[in-house]
Amino acid sequence: MKQFVLFIGAIAAFMCVGCSSRNQAPEENKTVGTSTTIEGDSTLYGLACDGCTDSVLVFLPGKGGDPVTYDIINATMKRRIIGKPKVGDWVAVILNGENPQKADMVIDLDELKGTWVELVMPTKREQIATVEIDPEEKRIQDSIVASLMKPIEIGFSLKRHYTAQPYGRRYMNTTSDEESPVVLPTPKFYTEWHVINGKLVLSISDRVRVEHGDSTKMAVVGHDTIDFVLMTKDSLRLKFKDGERGFYRKN
Repeated sequence: MKQFVLFIGAIAAFMCVGCSSRNQAPEENKTVGTSTTIEGDSTLYGLACDGCTDSVLVFLPGKGGDPVTYDIINATMKRRIIGKPKVGDWVAVILNGENPQKADMVIDLDELKGTWVELVMPTKREQIATVEIDPEEKRIQDSIVASLMKPIEIGFSLKRHYTAQPYGRRYMNTTSDEESPVVLPTPKFYTEWHVINGKLVLSISDRVRVEHGDSTKMAVVGHDTIDFVLMTKDSLRLKFKDGERGFYRKN
């Protein structure tokens, strides 16, 4: 434990020297050295340093060493700078395959963290939409449905140490839910997140039966691999397999 504390202290001291000409200490909530090594991932992780512009990224590798300056002119023109890296932000860098002095993509991981939501409309229950009823009952039913057809916020939270959590999920179904004429949208149960080769990978968990037993446990059952389109301070646009979707930050 003592050696771990000394190691973290050494990193913090090195950051102060290598990443800021203003002698500012890094914020306590910055993620340092928590990226996990994933087989096949060529992403570089580290800190954005003083001197970053629209044409260059001054980058301090998370594994140690001196700051490196990467040319990001083409990445900026192609809108492959996801977020706006600030001094001390933890970032992911994808280098150009032919010129290691250039970065093809930069993702601000600190800016990516947070809760992102979208507005999704409920849907009518199939039996409600097809059953034949008299005009007065239909009028009452339509009125009830109209009052319930309001957009719902659903999404996900990306947290420190690459953990994720669904936002807007209803954990218990009640009798009233089953009798409701509309079905509320439900977000996927994301529990982990990573950036792998410039893509956002969200792990989906669900309850699975324990082998040779009657109990269940939560386990990862799948992954969504998503392309970044753009990210600003308060908006995030992602390209899923079924198309692009826009999210806004939930404070």
